[in-house]
Amino acid sequence: MDGNPENENMLICKRNNYPARLRGIACLGWMLATSLSMAQHPIDRYGVRWDSRSHDAWGSMPIGNGDIGANLWVDTTGTLSLLISKTDAMSEIGRLLKIGRIDIRFSPNILGQGTFVQELRLRNGIVHIEAVAEGKKLRLECRVDANTPVIRVDGRCDTAVGIEVRNAIWRTKPRPILGKERHSGYGVAFGPDTWMTETDTVLSMPGAIAWAHENKTSIWHLTLENQNIVNYDRIGKDPLLGQRFGAAVGGPGFTVRDGLTLSTERPMRSFSLCVAVRKSAEPSLREWEQQLTSRLQQGLRADAAATRSKHISWWRGFWDRHHIIVTSNTDSATAFTVTQGYLLQRYMNACAGRGGLPIKFNGSIFTTNLPADLAGGEKGFDADFRQWGGNYWFQNTRLPYWTMYMAGDFDLMRPFFDMYLRALPLAKFRTQRYFGHDGAYFTETMTPWGSYLPDNYGWDRKGKSDGVSDNLYIRYYWQAGLELSTMMLAYLDYTGDTAWFASDMASLIREVTTFYDRHYPRDANGMLVIEPTQALETYQIGVANPTPEISGLHHVLDGISRHARLFRDEAFIRRATDFKKQIPALPVAADGSRILPAVRFDSARQNIENPELYAVFPYGVYGLGKPGLYIARRTFAERPQKSWHGWHQDAIQAALLGETAEARRMVADNFSTKHAGSRFPAFWGPNYDWLPDQDHGSVSMLALQRMLVQSDAAGTRFLPAWPRGWNVDFKVHLTGGRIAQGSWDAARGLVWKRRPTGSFDVSTPQ
Repeated sequence: MDGNPENENMLICKRNNYPARLRGIACLGWMLATSLSMAQHPIDRYGVRWDSRSHDAWGSMPIGNGDIGANLWVDTTGTLSLLISKTDAMSEIGRLLKIGRIDIRFSPNILGQGTFVQELRLRNGIVHIEAVAEGKKLRLECRVDANTPVIRVDGRCDTAVGIEVRNAIWRTKPRPILGKERHSGYGVAFGPDTWMTETDTVLSMPGAIAWAHENKTSIWHLTLENQNIVNYDRIGKDPLLGQRFGAAVGGPGFTVRDGLTLSTERPMRSFSLCVAVRKSAEPSLREWEQQLTSRLQQGLRADAAATRSKHISWWRGFWDRHHIIVTSNTDSATAFTVTQGYLLQRYMNACAGRGGLPIKFNGSIFTTNLPADLAGGEKGFDADFRQWGGNYWFQNTRLPYWTMYMAGDFDLMRPFFDMYLRALPLAKFRTQRYFGHDGAYFTETMTPWGSYLPDNYGWDRKGKSDGVSDNLYIRYYWQAGLELSTMMLAYLDYTGDTAWFASDMASLIREVTTFYDRHYPRDANGMLVIEPTQALETYQIGVANPTPEISGLHHVLDGISRHARLFRDEAFIRRATDFKKQIPALPVAADGSRILPAVRFDSARQNIENPELYAVFPYGVYGLGKPGLYIARRTFAERPQKSWHGWHQDAIQAALLGETAEARRMVADNFSTKHAGSRFPAFWGPNYDWLPDQDHGSVSMLALQRMLVQSDAAGTRFLPAWPRGWNVDFKVHLTGGRIAQGSWDAARGLVWKRRPTGSFDVSTPQ
């Protein structure tokens, strides 16, 4: 077999003639000389199409290019609105702000009358809008260009129309951040000062309307003072002070009517609008404005056909590298919902995954204002509000990124790793300052530059020890470094990118491992004792040797041994080898029947996690084909908290343990459970976080992937938790840089279009 996906003959593995688990390439034989290629791409039928206008922002569709995004909707008056965002538009007080909003109106108002269609075409990354009124047709095409920082709105009409573009600015004057908004986790909630919202500046630009936000102050230095690491400012750089972000809107045949309004000089049958977005820190606002003007002019001069073609080429390349398409002969509606949910969540990741900061778990870049009440009583907030604010919770942030290995979306992972790599110097500095030893630790809640959130750390530090936060939920919750190291090792296993791993990732893994080695004592037998500590946020008192830390250390130290040459430090490798021998076994019950959260812990639960099951995911100590599967399955069955919405990992763990019925039920339920008030099918939540909840969709994606295939350093198995009633067409990435493509259904069995190299197991769907 030559491995060419276009020429390779199909190999059919017949389930009824072979054992439940096949090793290597043992199959029935050459059966077909055909191809699985289709005239229509398999994702084409899973886009989103609406035949009516939306009432408000909760009826928006998301578009984005990985850094810049927009919520797009047409309301019942015929106004096309774009709520514009950027992944790293951080304000002076650490809020992730919107860039702004523009409203576009047409005269005659064809868009607000007659028939209407709005469609997201996934494979092209473009939203198409068509309205017909009194025999006149208006067609619009909206996209955030995949290769340049501009948004384009192009239109054509049977009759000449006048067009008005309005800057719907709302940050016009400061106001106090109070009440629910103040206590939403921004990191400044309980500070001594009254914190104010931010304001924007309207710019005067020939032929365009434009605006900017300027960070004239910064809370960066305040966080250093709060945490007694102010000397770090000698080597660190303020990431907020002097930053500016904003946009300019222009187009051929448009003229400025006033500072906020752009309109056509005369009615036109075809038009093109360009929105240029910029964030940078030029020495002055004038210089920043000149650069923004240049960016807009470049957008206006660009070859429209060529840029559109390149945009479509990027998106088609994205979709061509991975898909999971579920169908069913008995429950087609559920299969469609699961597939569409999977594809749309991956689309959301692509819209926000190539920017200056990682994907925000609590809304990504697609938060909107609240036109109606939420269940928690939140209402009246503008689009800059998000529960838990603009900072990062590791346990939540990581989940979208775990989905990207099998999807081959390695380019989207860079901002996630880069944020923590940039924070490593501060983490090392803090460790020396607080504890007097080498290494680095990362807190569960973190600013983008690596410090504690001040309100978590505590504003009044009088008489308190450095490095001990006021917030008990995250006081000793330093698990992030171990899972981050695990994810970096997985990145290496999937990509083979030894250069980036050796130059950057290995340093972070070394510092995290060194922290655990130097920070904790040994018992009389020379074994590590992790105490004081906690088991995630759930067990906070009297905890020693929690399962997440113990399983994480075993996993990471095994990875270091496996890739020792890439660490380029023989002394460290020797120390890591000795350290591995000092890590105790995982905590299990005295009768060996189940995994425990820790070797010692107070029985009072303070949160709703299952720390014991971290030994299944993310650390993979237990699972199919590994020792102790019975113990892990019993632990899962008896877990105290049984939940699978939001960030809960139950669906992932069910798949990894081969609990097929459980995994199917949870995945189907998750992909069927979106926010009732939002129109877009993948606007999940708010659950525990905010709208749209990126953890809910990501857990569901990851569980579906692990139902289909499980691939790690220990081996690869196909269909380990796949329901017999679900057919599937797939293209997935595996460890070792391999790709597998094929399909399964009960009638034909497993049909390869691209069979992966090496050995693997195939399970029987149940």
